[in-house]
Amino acid sequence: MILEYKNKDLIRGFVWSGLDKLGVVFLQLALELILARLLLPKDYGVIGVVLVFISLAITFSEGGFSNALVHKLNRTETDFSTVFYFNMITSFLIVIIIFLIAPTVEKFFNISGLTLVLRVISVSIILNSVVLIHKVKLSIAMDFKSQAKYSLAAVFLSGIIGVYLAYHQYGVWALVFQNVAMAFFNAVFLWIGFRWFPKLEFSVESLKSLFSFGSKILASSLLQAAYFNSYPFLIGRVLSTRDLGLYAKSNQFTLMPSSVLTTVLQRVLFPYFSSHQSDDERIFGLNQLYTKLSCLIFFPLFFVMAMVAQPLIIILFSEKWQDMTGIFVIFCVAYTFYPLIVNNMMMFQVKNKTSLFLKIEILTKIIGSVFLLATINRGLIAIAYGILAQQIIQFIITSFFVQSVLNKKWLEQIKIILPFFFFSIGLLFLIRIGLDAIPLSLIWKLVLGLFFAVVGYMVFYFIFYRKDIMLIPKMIRGN
Repeated sequence: MILEYKNKDLIRGFVWSGLDKLGVVFLQLALELILARLLLPKDYGVIGVVLVFISLAITFSEGGFSNALVHKLNRTETDFSTVFYFNMITSFLIVIIIFLIAPTVEKFFNISGLTLVLRVISVSIILNSVVLIHKVKLSIAMDFKSQAKYSLAAVFLSGIIGVYLAYHQYGVWALVFQNVAMAFFNAVFLWIGFRWFPKLEFSVESLKSLFSFGSKILASSLLQAAYFNSYPFLIGRVLSTRDLGLYAKSNQFTLMPSSVLTTVLQRVLFPYFSSHQSDDERIFGLNQLYTKLSCLIFFPLFFVMAMVAQPLIIILFSEKWQDMTGIFVIFCVAYTFYPLIVNNMMMFQVKNKTSLFLKIEILTKIIGSVFLLATINRGLIAIAYGILAQQIIQFIITSFFVQSVLNKKWLEQIKIILPFFFFSIGLLFLIRIGLDAIPLSLIWKLVLGLFFAVVGYMVFYFIFYRKDIMLIPKMIRGN
């Protein structure tokens, strides 16, 4: 197990990467609570449409080169400079394309003023590209402390701008300038704090070498980005911007904590695993351990939110957001599997099985697309259930192939998940039925729901997972 593989860099990386992402998430959460009270669901719907294009553009501009650089063991400064220049050129071309197609996008979605919004926020694509190598180098060095400081400062300053504009009734523009400001401040802090400058070198051979690994990752990333963004794209087109706002907010507050663990795992474990890519036993042990630890942390986090969803949403966001309760509950269950899926997919990159990685992405996204097309005209609840089904199926598929690559029985990981899943589902139904049956104020429903949920998990963990809970502080100390 991992405790036998003492590695202070790994533990330090987890601590600082965790602080980085948790700090950013909690700060963003606080800012979003303020913004959600000042803005309308339709404002989030408009920004949701715009971010579809920005997300795809950033994914395409990076071209899978960041993962390729981390994975490559004998990387050189020529490699870094080559990727920097290529990424910058690609980003500028993408922004030009966005400027040209913006009026067509506005007509397609029938949203007045969308052209200018899309053009302004596209600046963040260039701002993101100028610090791609800085982030890669910090990740390779496992210097997540610096990234934590820069990210927190950028989120805080951009959040102040967003809240100020929202308070003065700038509507969707508060969200636009918040996004651009965050990219700007992050770029400034990285350039000032991490003194790296590209050399006047560009190697076609280096680009080809990195692209041979990164191309499949790029294809997979584009597929994943296109798939996830197809939801806001179709909801905004078929349903309404208000529905898209409800979807976007529910998705944000469930996917946000899930992406914390996902990003921490990828940023810390990927370079660590890559350095031990020939040791299947070590990788298998780590994968099993972190699967269990992820369950210990994320099943209670997500399911407790689902148990108290109605009072939580109304108290935090106000009554204008209460229609998101149903999809919020379903997303809480669905995205419990997301960190586990991403961790499994990372194993294929570590073992250099990028072809298998891409095939699995294509298969699972086809399945998800079928669910989306079958539910898009049936409303948000039906769409949410389709996402839940896709997440469960994708976890089963990735688990099967990961264990196969590592020459292990595929049920090994499933066995870890099942007790957490069935207990959490049972507790969810009991508490929600109980809260609905008793006429209480929202505050009391929230307090009692949290109390019984926490007590339920404490008893469950004390009986079955006492030793595993004690493992967490030992890992943090690096013993």
